[in-house]
Amino acid sequence: MLHKVEHGSIFPREDGKIIDEHFGALHSKHDGFSLAHMLAPAAWREPAQVADFDEVVIVVRGVLAIEAEGEHLEVAPGETCLIERGTRVTYSNASQDQECEYWSLCMPAFRPERTKMDS
Repeated sequence: MLHKVEHGSIFPREDGKIIDEHFGALHSKHDGFSLAHMLAPAAWREPAQVADFDEVVIVVRGVLAIEAEGEHLEVAPGETCLIERGTRVTYSNASQDQECEYWSLCMPAFRPERTKMDS
């Protein structure tokens, strides 16, 4: 069986980041995985979080900074990174003046109740 997605659903955010989910709990009602196209504005930074899912990020443009367990990585275009469930992680755009574009694959699917964010 095939499932084509012509456009996703936008998760509402107040920090300028755009999460355009193509598959997952919001758009396609899939719970086993989610796939979202992400656009992080320049200088964007999220609070630290711990997720109850594994997440793979694939950077298309810009540089995504990832901090976890005292380690700091920068993921550039064409590179990927796996963040295992239960890892306390902080995501940010490494650039102060350019947008960062990436894809996120979460297994099982991203759901707000599966993520505990710091205040």
